[in-house]
Amino acid sequence: MSKHGVRPGKLRISGAGGPGAQVELDGQNIAGSLTGLTLRLGVDEMPTATLDLLIHDFGAETEARFVLPDECRDLLVRLGWTPPAEEAQS
Repeated sequence: MSKHGVRPGKLRISGAGGPGAQVELDGQNIAGSLTGLTLRLGVDEMPTATLDLLIHDFGAETEARFVLPDECRDLLVRLGWTPPAEEAQS
């Protein structure tokens, strides 16, 4: 497993899955951004949650300016992403 983006956090899952399920990471519902979640539990180990996030394939190659909604940006930063230097200065 990649160590990129590995960090502790508080995960809360409510509901039985499907429509209406809530998956909260540090108090923020991220269920709408997930395509899957794998939770590994082991004796004498901290549980590990692997999040599969929704990614779109555009089928084209071009330069683009990406705008992340604050909610998505905040989630990515909490998962270990560092915004580009030019974004941090603006």
